[in-house]
Amino acid sequence: MIDMPHNCRLTIRFILLTLLLAIVPTPNLLAQSSPPTAQAKTSLHLRWPGQQGVLRYRLQLAKDEQFKDIVFDRAVFGTEYVVTELGAGRYFWRVAPAVKETGTFSAARPIEIVEETRRASGGNEPTASTGAGTMLPMSNAGWRTTTGAIAQPLVAHLRSAASFDLVGVNTDGMVYGLDGATGVALWASRFRPNAKRGEPTGNGGAPVFTPVLIEGRNGLTNVVVAFEGGVRALDGATGRELWRAMLKDRPGYGAVAVPDGGGAKTLLIASDNSPSLTVLNLENGQTISETKLDAAVIASPAAFPLGNGRAVALALDGGALDVRSSSGERVRFIKMDTTITTPPLAVTAPRGVFVVVGTESGLITLTADDLKPVGRIATESDAPTGRLSSADLDADGAPEILMLTRRGRLVAIGTADGKIKWYTSGATDAASPAFADLNSDGVLDVLVAAGQDFARGFSGRDGSLIWKAEGEIKSPAAESSPAQTRALVTGTFGDGSNVFAVGTDTSRTGLRAVGLPKDSVKAAKQ
Repeated sequence: MIDMPHNCRLTIRFILLTLLLAIVPTPNLLAQSSPPTAQAKTSLHLRWPGQQGVLRYRLQLAKDEQFKDIVFDRAVFGTEYVVTELGAGRYFWRVAPAVKETGTFSAARPIEIVEETRRASGGNEPTASTGAGTMLPMSNAGWRTTTGAIAQPLVAHLRSAASFDLVGVNTDGMVYGLDGATGVALWASRFRPNAKRGEPTGNGGAPVFTPVLIEGRNGLTNVVVAFEGGVRALDGATGRELWRAMLKDRPGYGAVAVPDGGGAKTLLIASDNSPSLTVLNLENGQTISETKLDAAVIASPAAFPLGNGRAVALALDGGALDVRSSSGERVRFIKMDTTITTPPLAVTAPRGVFVVVGTESGLITLTADDLKPVGRIATESDAPTGRLSSADLDADGAPEILMLTRRGRLVAIGTADGKIKWYTSGATDAASPAFADLNSDGVLDVLVAAGQDFARGFSGRDGSLIWKAEGEIKSPAAESSPAQTRALVTGTFGDGSNVFAVGTDTSRTGLRAVGLPKDSVKAAKQ
């Protein structure tokens, strides 16, 4: 053994410690960790439609659909009950009226509970969740269509100011107005409306123009759609053409602008294959002005607050944000040294009005007054994608921003402090989030399309998985990586008793609606 001086031994220990610390990786902002899991018990809030004159029901849960292995059997009062102390696994539940004796049971409904895994956190660290007690929707509530893939369904007052229907355009350019309660087509509009017998009626594979909803009479909604020569306005109830506008270039994106100080609204159309902006009269489709843009528009326009009116924010190729008024005049502009990956989003927060936009370097926040960058959330070898959304999940007056990333993460960011509140994985082919209070806890939850699942619902409180609508893969080709992302919308349709989440199914053959708990979307904003 070599006898070293005390100072020498301390120096060597310090060097070894320094080398050890140097090779310990620093966690990325959205990096997932893998803590040990523990078996947890879950409470399930079950609700069912009541029967007239019935106050008492018999509620059963079993591990099999034939109810041979029953784990819960109790008479309960009312039309909802919280079952506690359930472990992970798949269950089935049913109810029957129990006035004097048990009546006929309802059809068995599945519920799946999976173990929950979280990233250890402390203080204000974000929470990462990969699972939780999961409810499945009622199998007999909803509908399906064969419209073809519709990337972005829209909720609109097509026939009544008191009820909602749906509008969507498929990959062939065919636009549908659909009964929101049943999925039955009210009307359809071809991309080539004047095509003769035997001629193609679709868009030939051109990028899809998302319909623009405009105000009609008596609180109803009309629809502006693309056709082979430009755009045309259709009556929302019947699909009848109201006007058409011929354009020099193929329409790519559209949005409605409102003059500051009052005046007629206008329709701004950005071309698809050349950097130009056309301003149209909403009443008759006549051209008001045409303006050249610095670069092509690369994402959907966004509403931008401008005094008492509303401008339109455009994301341009090359990293620029260009804000245009109702006349097409530029009112804000910034050129950023990065690539934009999402449409911009204007958010009214406790600290003022801000604009957020996804880029290759992360989520960037800018002031609405002068587009000055004031914050950034780095995504570390990932990037925002799809559409950004905002909703006040916990009704505290400070909305949250919901961000999707290329790696399938869903991130909730608080606008009060600009920090991540929680994040989770599983939004593998989501185009945008939708919102509903799935478990009746007073907090809006977040629904996204999720790979082979039609949709998953994540708790607005902590991002844990609480709801799932399983998909039905039709062919091996549908199991491969999706060529088109899927957006969801939530709403109350028909007479108000139909509460659905609606989006393209996993096989991309058409739209699908699945039932949500009653009153779950009252506070949700599309």
